[in-house]
Amino acid sequence: MPDDGTAGGNGVRPEDVHTELATAFGLFVLSDASIHEAAEAAGVSPWELEDEIERAGLTETLGLEEDRDVSATIDDLLEEC
Repeated sequence: MPDDGTAGGNGVRPEDVHTELATAFGLFVLSDASIHEAAEAAGVSPWELEDEIERAGLTETLGLEEDRDVSATIDDLLEEC
């Protein structure tokens, strides 16, 4: 661990981590949960989770479209019902 108190030297201190967002992020990446399911389970909004994924630069890696059409999102949500 670096001497600066950050985890892995990435400039993020453990006390600065938003626990709920980190949980949602982990649920989405490590399980078959959708963004909406992962966000709901962790107590954050799907938009917060999407923003965090984009901030981490993993939008393309995780198969999320940056300019997703709102109607496509609505269709996906209706299919889940």
